[in-house]
Amino acid sequence: RSRRTRLTGQGRGRVTGDTGHLMRDIHISIVSHGQARYLDGLFAQLAAMPSVARAQVTLTLNVTEVLPAAVDAMPFPVRVLRNARPQGFAHNHNVAFREPPVPAEQQYFVVLNPDVELRGDLFAGLADRLRDAPEVGVIAPQVLAADGAREDSARYLPTPSRLVAKLFGRRGAWPVEVDDRPFQPDWVAGMCMLFPRQAFAEVDGFDTRYHLYYEDVDICSRLWLSGYTVMVDPRFSIIHAAQRSSHRNLRYARWHLQSMLRFFRSNVYRKARALHGRR
Repeated sequence: RSRRTRLTGQGRGRVTGDTGHLMRDIHISIVSHGQARYLDGLFAQLAAMPSVARAQVTLTLNVTEVLPAAVDAMPFPVRVLRNARPQGFAHNHNVAFREPPVPAEQQYFVVLNPDVELRGDLFAGLADRLRDAPEVGVIAPQVLAADGAREDSARYLPTPSRLVAKLFGRRGAWPVEVDDRPFQPDWVAGMCMLFPRQAFAEVDGFDTRYHLYYEDVDICSRLWLSGYTVMVDPRFSIIHAAQRSSHRNLRYARWHLQSMLRFFRSNVYRKARALHGRR
């Protein structure tokens, strides 16, 4: 098992920021896997949000790297977790969920990649969208490429036939209405997801048997099967610099294939395919 410590750059266990605010209800979990170059910019964007008084952040350093200088100057509580050895996406975010900087205030749990650019008061907007939608188990923004084109971050449930079609150039993206109305795809990609705390807890978070891929497909499927829905609100957006690591790295490609096969062999997949077939 990995050894976890709550550390800042000086090696003393502490939570930075003001922990006394009564509205720290948006808990953002960021996992860095050698991506420190993105973190100063990301933290600056978070600090500039009008709803900064609602935010608290858990930053997990999945490999050894220098803690960003910006962390100690943030106007919100930050808990830093360092892994003694790298852990999977699911494990890291599940631990962050269980250990928020201000535990009593966590109402919304955000999973966020380091390599994204935030636009507007994103998390407050998504959280407020759920105020009158208790059936929604996870909500995500529209994801854009650097050139402003829509990424295929909201998709149909993957199936073997859809994957074969993808090899021949047919994408599995969910069709988006031109008037930017919220819509309900089968699943959303994991670079930016906002969960009501109750929904995330009810499905026991991410499945840690997935190391890096298909955690997002699996949890969205389990939310649907638990009576929740999945929503994308295109009025809110982020810019994501897609890494596509599995296209270039054999280890990542192996993880991708293993996760795909695990999902297709699961009861979650069989039940979700039947559910979405009726939907």
